[in-house]
Amino acid sequence: MSQRLLNARRIARHRAPGIARRLVRPRRGMALLTVIVLGIVAMTIALASSMLVMGSTVTTKASERTAVVDDAALTGLEEARNRLNARLDTVPAAGMITLEDNVVIAGTHGVKRSTWASRVGNSDSLSNAGEFGVQAEIVSRAVDQSGTVAIRRAVVFQESFAKYAYFTDIGRTVSNSILWFANGWTASGPMHSNDSLYIRDGTPPQAIFKDVVTTAKGVYNADDAQWDKGRAKIISPIAMPGTADLNIVRDIAQRAGYVFTPTVVTGDSALTTMRIEFVAVDIDGDGNTTGPDEGFFRVYRTRSNNTLGHGYAAARPAPPPSGAYATNNDSVLYSPNCGTTVMSGGQRIIARKFSAIAERSSGANTYVNRMQDKRVAFDSASARCFLGGDPRLNAGGTFAVTDAAGDWMPRTSGTVPAAVASRPDGAYLWPLSPRYNPNFRGTIFVEGRVGLSGTVRGRLTVAARNNIVILDDLKQATTPGNTTCTADDDIVGVFAGEHVLWADNLIQTPQQRRTNDNSGWLLPRKDFSASPASPDLQVHAVIMGLRTIGTERPSPPSGLTEAYYVDRGFVRQVGGRIMSRAGQGGTIASGGTIHGFTSDISFNRCALTFPPPYFPTTQHWRVSQYLEIDPRGFDIANWFAVR
Repeated sequence: MSQRLLNARRIARHRAPGIARRLVRPRRGMALLTVIVLGIVAMTIALASSMLVMGSTVTTKASERTAVVDDAALTGLEEARNRLNARLDTVPAAGMITLEDNVVIAGTHGVKRSTWASRVGNSDSLSNAGEFGVQAEIVSRAVDQSGTVAIRRAVVFQESFAKYAYFTDIGRTVSNSILWFANGWTASGPMHSNDSLYIRDGTPPQAIFKDVVTTAKGVYNADDAQWDKGRAKIISPIAMPGTADLNIVRDIAQRAGYVFTPTVVTGDSALTTMRIEFVAVDIDGDGNTTGPDEGFFRVYRTRSNNTLGHGYAAARPAPPPSGAYATNNDSVLYSPNCGTTVMSGGQRIIARKFSAIAERSSGANTYVNRMQDKRVAFDSASARCFLGGDPRLNAGGTFAVTDAAGDWMPRTSGTVPAAVASRPDGAYLWPLSPRYNPNFRGTIFVEGRVGLSGTVRGRLTVAARNNIVILDDLKQATTPGNTTCTADDDIVGVFAGEHVLWADNLIQTPQQRRTNDNSGWLLPRKDFSASPASPDLQVHAVIMGLRTIGTERPSPPSGLTEAYYVDRGFVRQVGGRIMSRAGQGGTIASGGTIHGFTSDISFNRCALTFPPPYFPTTQHWRVSQYLEIDPRGFDIANWFAVR
């Protein structure tokens, strides 16, 4: 074997197993192709990246345009609401108003905006006072030069004056005396004054404010009050309603046939010759009067030829007849509204009227003798007084259509169910339910003065052109101010074109007679009210007086000594008081004795969400909802045509 072959074998033995050595001759142009492919890939990645950046930029710019247009539409809603609140524009009672018409919005690169407003709700809400408040809708449409469109709408509502526990326009009396909040006076709900709030200087709290308080001016002695939700905030004045608001209520009441006019107008401003008494009737026999259609009322008015005096309807003391031993101050002894009573059918009815008890005609010609029978009746524990026309004044407590002074008005609108029609007063009960009077929308109106009393089942606002006098307890059938408020709850609004007064009558004011020897007046005075809440007056209502709310004759006669002041108890009101000026409740003597009423006001929070129907509003618009409208096929005329 040659040496070359041996060397080759040695080399083969030293190679790693399975590995053969090949000598490959490289192919020409392969490196160039690889470079070209890699270049194409790099260019594709770069182009894709560039496109993504460009797309992101375009998307961002489109989003920015959309945001600008949307902001312009939303801003239009608020600017429109501000104009309405500033009274620069007014939402019409019918139809719509154009507030802006393709107006170029500054700082938006050419965005144009149109804004419209219209009332919403049932037709009766298209006024300054709605059945459940006044609502409107503002629509704002914005569009840019590229055609990007945004349409936004806001549902707005006017706040009812019923939201206030206490509201005054002027913080002084008619005689310009400051009305000071003192002695722990309490407001349990929202409060506002267009004047300054005057807190008496003294040991705090002189006044307690449990809710939000606002004023158009400021507060005197703020440190002497208790502010549970922060001190009073200063805001713009809130205008009181006027005659136009009264006319709205009248128009709504006229549709139902519930506008009434007294036959006789006479006497002082608190003398009411017409009264409305509310009656709740258990129609379904379930043992209560809280059914949705169990509310009614009846109307009594005196005639011009009445023989009992025009104060009879309101149970006012009448002057004693000529030649009587009594003086005007104990004329109750001759009253046809009062007398001794007996129990009948679970209630007290008059057994013998004071007016029917004659003076003694024989014996000594002295007060103690002549007035003996009347004095005994006065002193009887069973003696009571009632408003004119009350069935309890009649024999057996039966309802009488007419008496010597006046008449109950027969129903001329609406119907009543059989259970009511069969009652003695069935033809004289007017329904407080749309079921029995489809045109009834919750309002009663009186052209003149009127007195109110009774139990209300339903949602109601009673308005009068002049004064409204609360003659006796005015209560809801359902408990006012429930923690859970619904649209079916009772709610009462009282709206007077002038004053609302707590009556000074035989029921609300304790009476007196002469002492047996006729040397002076018998004290203490005697309460003749048949109300179980006596001596207090129960009032469940949100009350508005375009002048004042206060007590009839709150000041004692000139020269009357403190011992003869007449404390009438408390007005226990659940509701609110809205008035131009706060009326006087009573007079406090230097010794602390009260003449008149003391106020005890609790706020009915259900009035915030379900105010009395057609109760005046503050005309301040607030937003309840913001919503978006699809711009496709949008036409503003069609939009409001179907609202």
